[in-house]
Amino acid sequence: MKYLILLLAFSVALSAETFPVTLKRTLWRDGKGTLAIDDQGIAYTATNNKRHLRWGWLDIQYFDRVSRKEFVVLTYEDQRLLLGRDREYRFVITRGELSDELFAMVSRHLNRPVTDRVPPAKVAARYAIPVKHGRTFGGSEGELQFSDNAIYYVTHDKTDGRSWLMDRDIVSVWSDDPYRLQIRAYDNNRREFGRTATYKFDLKQKLDPEFYRELKLKLYRLEAGNEVIR
Repeated sequence: MKYLILLLAFSVALSAETFPVTLKRTLWRDGKGTLAIDDQGIAYTATNNKRHLRWGWLDIQYFDRVSRKEFVVLTYEDQRLLLGRDREYRFVITRGELSDELFAMVSRHLNRPVTDRVPPAKVAARYAIPVKHGRTFGGSEGELQFSDNAIYYVTHDKTDGRSWLMDRDIVSVWSDDPYRLQIRAYDNNRREFGRTATYKFDLKQKLDPEFYRELKLKLYRLEAGNEVIR
């Protein structure tokens, strides 16, 4: 029995994905260490072994893949100097990457909406339309691509791209003008009390009304049976 337990522990250790990382900090010197992602959660160990951080999946309230090299983990920890604001940790991978497969595993374990700023290189799009994403200061141009189960915003702006799964990340879509479309999605939006953000797009071509109607109906059906966002 003892050997079986050791074998299982060894198997779990082998299944962990580990990376050398930089822990980015605003007011202090950045930290260097190793980060591990496995079936139990995410762990960070500083190079000097003086700092160990570990979060089970239930300890993580939001995960943001900024790029294949950078991601943010939002925890439930209070920051006393910021009046109890939840603490987030920003990591930059210095060797390797947060692959699509590993990110999908993280999403499955969290079983809640996440932010993915890395659209796939190729999308089997049923419908696509060129757009401008308007923001408070400036914006970005790109293309909205719609597959059977996701919406992608593909742009050259490195942090403005998005991948939204319809049954996980999308709250609603709305258009009262054939040249405008709004997508409301779950997001770690610090400027609002909720965890949603509204993305407003100016469409460079007229929105197909039949496709828009089908999209709305699909989202209504998904919302009725969605266990992730309910």
